[in-house]
Amino acid sequence: MQAERMERKESTNRNQSVEWNLSWFEKLLLGEVTARGFCLRAKIDMNSVNGTMRDPVLYRYNATPHHRTGTKYKAYPTYDFVCPILDAIEVDTLSLCL
Repeated sequence: MQAERMERKESTNRNQSVEWNLSWFEKLLLGEVTARGFCLRAKIDMNSVNGTMRDPVLYRYNATPHHRTGTKYKAYPTYDFVCPILDAIEVDTLSLCL
């Protein structure tokens, strides 16, 4: 996936239908074996000069039990996806990442 992004090549699944994507996302959330190699990516701009805008990953499969929810969920949002949302909810106007 990283090589595709650096070479600005689209993923083979990038232009699938909404229905196809939703069905695989449901499988990912349930932790189905066939979906464990998939992730949910934002369809943004593969030709962007900024590499982070080339279809970033939003959700990934993770088999490790969560410290609060246990094994209820199988897919989790990535740090890059969830932090801006939390900042907006908490009205955080300044973030210092060290």
